[in-house]
Amino acid sequence: MVNIADPVTHWAFIILVSVVMGTFVLIAVAFIRRWQQIRYSRYVHTLQRQYRPVVAKLLSGQRSPSGIEALRELPLADLELLLDPFFSRRKLPEEWMVLLRALCAELGLIALWQSRLANGQSAATTSGQGTPKDFPDRAVMRYLLRAKSIRNLGKLRHQPSWPLLVKAVDDRHPDIQLVALRSLAALGAPESFPLLRERLHAVVQGHSTSPPLPGLQAAMVSFDLDCAPALMPSLQHPDRQLRLCATEILRTMVCREAARQPGITLTPELLTAPMVELLLTGLAVDASAEVRARAAEVIVLLADARAMPVVHHLLRDHQWFVRLHTVRALAQLRQTAEPLHLDIRECLRDPHWRVREAAIQTLISLGGAGKHQLYEHFLTSPDRTTRAQIVEVIERTGMLSALVEEYSAGTKGVDALVVEQLASAAAPLGISGVLRASSPEIRQKFMDRFLPFAQSRMLLPEETQPAVASAISLQQSLEFPPRLAA
Repeated sequence: MVNIADPVTHWAFIILVSVVMGTFVLIAVAFIRRWQQIRYSRYVHTLQRQYRPVVAKLLSGQRSPSGIEALRELPLADLELLLDPFFSRRKLPEEWMVLLRALCAELGLIALWQSRLANGQSAATTSGQGTPKDFPDRAVMRYLLRAKSIRNLGKLRHQPSWPLLVKAVDDRHPDIQLVALRSLAALGAPESFPLLRERLHAVVQGHSTSPPLPGLQAAMVSFDLDCAPALMPSLQHPDRQLRLCATEILRTMVCREAARQPGITLTPELLTAPMVELLLTGLAVDASAEVRARAAEVIVLLADARAMPVVHHLLRDHQWFVRLHTVRALAQLRQTAEPLHLDIRECLRDPHWRVREAAIQTLISLGGAGKHQLYEHFLTSPDRTTRAQIVEVIERTGMLSALVEEYSAGTKGVDALVVEQLASAAAPLGISGVLRASSPEIRQKFMDRFLPFAQSRMLLPEETQPAVASAISLQQSLEFPPRLAA
C-alpha cells in the first residue's frame, strides 16, 4: 500500500497530478484553437461563395450599382477577406488592376490601408462573426493586416501612397521592411528613389542596420532608368563600398533595359551628360577593380564617341576581373566596328582562361564577322590550350552541327577549313557524333567531300610534300584560293 505520508511519495503524487492536469489543459487548448480555425475557414469560404460572382462581374468591366451596394454593406474586414485571393496572385492582368484599384477606392479599402500605415497599427475593424476579430491570434492578425496593407497598395501601384511606404521601410519588423521595399519597387515613384538612396548610404556606412541591404538594392534596381541620375552622389562618394553598390545598381538597371530593348544605346535622353562624363573619366579609372568592372558593362552601351577608346583600355586592364566583365559586356552589342572585333580576338591570348572563354562566347554572339575572327584564330594559333577551349565551346553551343551541314552543302572559306581541322584531329569524336545524328543525305555529302581530303593527307608522297605544303600555306588558306576548302 502506498504511504502518502512519505515526503518522496507525496511530491511524486503532486507532480503526477500536475502533469496529468497540464496535459488535459494543452489538449483542451488545442481543440479550442482548432475549432476557431475551422469556424474562421468556414466563414471565409461562405463569404467567397456568396460574393465572388459579384466581384468577378465588376472586374469584367460590367458596371453593377446593385453589386457595389451589396459590397458596401459588408464590413471592411470582410471585403479584405473577399478580395485577398486577387492580391495573392503573382501578377494581376493590367485591365484587372485598373478596375480593382477603382473598386478598392470606391469601397474605402485604400483609405483603410493608408490609415494602418499612417498610424503604425491596424485600424479598428467592425466586430461580428468571421471578422479578423475572431482570428485565433489577434497579435499575429495585426501584423498580417499591416503587411497585407503594404502589399495591396504595391499590387495596385497606388502612386499617392509612396510616402507611407517609405515610412514603412523604417518599421522595426524586418518582414514589414521587405514588403514595403517590394511595394515601392512595384510603384516605381521617382520621388521615392532619393529617399531610398539616403537609406542606402546609412546602411552601407554603418549608421543603420535596416532595411537589409540586399532587399534595398533589389528595390532600387527595379526603378526606371530615368531615376539613375539620382545615383550621382553615391557614384562620386569617397566610400569605395558605397560606390560599388551604386555602380551595381546602375549596371543592373542598364542591363534590364538592354534585355527589354535589344540593341539599345545609352543616348543623352537616357543618361545625362554629367553621368556619362563620370562613367568615362571617373568610374572607368576607379581605384576599385570591382567598380571598373561594373562600369564597363554600362560604358559599352554609351552612344558617346569616347566610349570605344575607354573600352579598348578596359580590355587591357591589369586586373583579369575587369577584362572578363568588359569582354562579356561586348556580347550585348549587335553591330561592332572591325577594330573592336580585333580587340576581342586579342583577348583569346589572355593569360586567364575565363577571359579567353568569354572572348570566344562574345565573338560567337557577334554573328558572322565575330565567328570569322574566331575561326581564323583557331586555324593560326599555336596555343593548344586555346584551341581546345574553342573546340569545347563549339561543341557545347551546338555550332558543330551547323558547321557540318554547311560543309556538306559545299560552303567554302574558313568555315570549311575549320570543319576539316576538327574532323582530322581537333574533334573527330564530336564530328562523328554529329554525323550519326544527321540525315543520311547530309552524312553522304559530308563523306563525299571529306574523304578525298583525308586520303590526300594520308597518301601524300614524301617528295611532293614541300611543294604541296607551300601551296597550302596558312596565308593562302586564309585567302581562300579556289583549290582550298573546295
